[in-house]
Amino acid sequence: MHKRALLSAHRAAARQSGHRDNSWESLVEAATMAVDYVEFDVHRTVDGEFVLHHDSHIRDRIGRKHRIEECTYAALSALAPFRLVRYREALELLAAHGKHAHIDYKFASPAGHIGIPHEVDAAEIALEVMDASFILTTMVDESVRVLRDWADLRAPSTLVGLSLGGVDWRHHPLELIRLKLSEFFPEGRIRRCRSNLVVVEQRLADVWLLRWAHRRNIKVLVWTVDHPGRLNRFVHDKRVWMVTSNHPARALAPA
Repeated sequence: MHKRALLSAHRAAARQSGHRDNSWESLVEAATMAVDYVEFDVHRTVDGEFVLHHDSHIRDRIGRKHRIEECTYAALSALAPFRLVRYREALELLAAHGKHAHIDYKFASPAGHIGIPHEVDAAEIALEVMDASFILTTMVDESVRVLRDWADLRAPSTLVGLSLGGVDWRHHPLELIRLKLSEFFPEGRIRRCRSNLVVVEQRLADVWLLRWAHRRNIKVLVWTVDHPGRLNRFVHDKRVWMVTSNHPARALAPA
């Protein structure tokens, strides 16, 4: 009998618990859930602190936006109407509960960056705290390549996933079309960045990518699946390595 796919709590399963995404409260609750991985999003402040947040900006108490990459951690902590969780403390919490971390990078080193890439700085912290109990995912091809180069030297078993299926409407329409086509036919991108995990949006997985990846023995992570029927289907699909969900308990409930 096929063992079910692994289960990841998307944004620390905040929707299931009723807490804010990527919050300390959602992490604490997710750490006690019957999931294999806890997923969270990471940004980098201008002074080099890694913090948990999904969007690239934080709104202060009167609704003004502040870009995380342009502010110090201290400034953001004073502006945000909530506790801004540090990356390291999130990892330490999961490690203490024996949970694996699904780390989604929402930042990338700027073009022309000299020195150690920011992605590598964050990966080193994960390796220090979690040993081998984490995976790294990002939508940026160059970040995947950098992290795979790092993993070859420091942690060869680390899975580094290229995320496919997200839409960034800031791209020029022609560039957006090119990117979407590359998601339907990702072999070139995967080969160039050497991703050893494909992270695919559930609708794109439906098309043909599951079959494509399975034939090439590439692990697949399907995101973000909340409908009970679809969740049950993907969790029991032998071609799927892991499924991430805002409501992971639905995958564990009796059919």
